[in-house]
Amino acid sequence: MSAHMDHFFAQTSAGRIHGVRHGRDGAPPLLLLHSNGGAWRQYAAALDGFAATFDCYALDLPGQGDSFPLPDHWDIEQYSDVVVEVLDRFELERVTVLGCSVGGSIAIDLAARYPSHAKRLVIVETPARTEDAWAARWRPMESLFGVVQKSYEFAAQRVIGLTPEGYAEWDIDRHKSGAKTMVSVMWAMRRHDTRAALARLKMPTLVVFGESTPVADSIEFYRRELPTAPLVTLPGCGHFPMVENPHALVNAVLSWEAQHA
Repeated sequence: MSAHMDHFFAQTSAGRIHGVRHGRDGAPPLLLLHSNGGAWRQYAAALDGFAATFDCYALDLPGQGDSFPLPDHWDIEQYSDVVVEVLDRFELERVTVLGCSVGGSIAIDLAARYPSHAKRLVIVETPARTEDAWAARWRPMESLFGVVQKSYEFAAQRVIGLTPEGYAEWDIDRHKSGAKTMVSVMWAMRRHDTRAALARLKMPTLVVFGESTPVADSIEFYRRELPTAPLVTLPGCGHFPMVENPHALVNAVLSWEAQHA
């Protein structure tokens, strides 16, 4: 069957989630979860590559993109509960779940608490820190996410190879999310017990970092907590491999997926 691409709004108990479906009917499902202040289109350049193998579902997280606004601070568990409602809406089980940054935190929690829904897990550029480490970094985190408007020059330091068109999309998505939601997301990540969630994982897991990652302090955590999981470093990438080097991310995931087919 031919690949297709459709926007959808899936009704959940908390509101409607916006997303894009792209792939072949009957292909294995792949769930894509973006980073803080982003939206589904962070994966736009990778969708064709993934859709050759998967039926892809790229979501806008609650409070971000074109999904419903958050009514309050949410924990990571609340995000993953709503994402599972979307999977149920499409009758999806045994999904390969891929998340970047906060999307990775949600993916980890979903895989740990809903193992029947997650067949495989890909953790991309996802911070995992002690409370002391989070506290030490909190002021720059508030500066990064508490002020929505950033210059092109600033954004280009965050996203390798950023174009003016890419900056416009980056800026639009940050404004859709807003400072309150983005800082709230950082609190959710800070408060999430990532170690406990990882200890519950039963499925094959791949860990991915960019070679210029800004969260390098978390690499040893994953090596220690997931000693049997391959850890891949992608060239030409910082915190956004799906934007900066989508071909490398697609190849890494498909090569790993083929080993577990």
